[in-house]
Amino acid sequence: MNLAEAVAKRTKELLVAKNMSQYRLIKITCLERTSIQMILKNKTKDIKLSTVFLIADAFGMTLAEFLSADYFTTEFIEI
Repeated sequence: MNLAEAVAKRTKELLVAKNMSQYRLIKITCLERTSIQMILKNKTKDIKLSTVFLIADAFGMTLAEFLSADYFTTEFIEI
């Protein structure tokens, strides 16, 4: 799993857990609809830290909380 895939997985999990729609996430983050869709569909190779920060903030989380999922450890992330 690469970093972009891990961010997509975490975002999808949080959308379900927080009962939030993609539309709401787009509105809160002020990111382009296509950007969010590309992330969620694993169509992006790289993802900016600022984007991850905006997504985490939209869920009311710090960046550290967002990245606390087990699959963000180096044993799971391809570098």
